[in-house]
Amino acid sequence: MPASGGGLDPNLDMYIVDIAKGFNAGVGSLSSDLDAALATLQSDPSSPAALANYQAILSEYTMFRNAQSSAVKAMKDIDSDIASKLR
Repeated sequence: MPASGGGLDPNLDMYIVDIAKGFNAGVGSLSSDLDAALATLQSDPSSPAALANYQAILSEYTMFRNAQSSAVKAMKDIDSDIASKLR
């Protein structure tokens, strides 16, 4: 259950939520790096180096979030399959 502000409730104790929390902890530095790269790009939009740096960090951030989504979805699918077999 999301806490206010869209984050995960730190008191929620379920293994799927724990998987998501683990990824959220890991994405912290990537998010900061992405913000810094965006600020650099905005201050000098004609710089090829700033654009390349932003694109590289954005790609890494996107892959990280895709891995989070895939891991949580896989566990949800496994749980759904188990639950359907218990009926």
